[in-house]
Amino acid sequence: YGNIAGMQRSRCMFVHEEPVNLRDEEFDINMLTGLIKLFLRELPEPVIPFAQYATVEQAIRLPNLSDTIDLLRQVFNDLPPPNKSTLEYIIRHLVRVANIKENLMTANSLSIIFGPSLLGNYPNLAKLLVDLPNQNKAVELFIVHYKAILYNVSQ
Repeated sequence: YGNIAGMQRSRCMFVHEEPVNLRDEEFDINMLTGLIKLFLRELPEPVIPFAQYATVEQAIRLPNLSDTIDLLRQVFNDLPPPNKSTLEYIIRHLVRVANIKENLMTANSLSIIFGPSLLGNYPNLAKLLVDLPNQNKAVELFIVHYKAILYNVSQ
């Protein structure tokens, strides 16, 4: 999860555009992951905006995977350009991480870590807890079927 004090210090450095050396020992994988999740959680609205959450929820409940992928592609294509670019970058990175066998992080594990940060920036904590499985499933689908969802390419 990263050192909280170190994360806050690093966050301030980024905010004030101070030089940051990511190869410094302080920036281990936990610190960097924590910083990314902190950044995503502090956005005024999640990367996948609240207005599209009902469509995401509908997509993951569809019985046919092809229909689910089509609806998630629609969600992705309807994102505002900054959100779309951010989600694409993060999902592509998570796909690379999931494909590194040595780290033991599966698409499911990564979706549990990043689902709430990408979809669940809720002011209502009780709703967030109820929606966690849906958020995780949606992010897992984005990771596993990224070519079909992001680029409309069969896998």
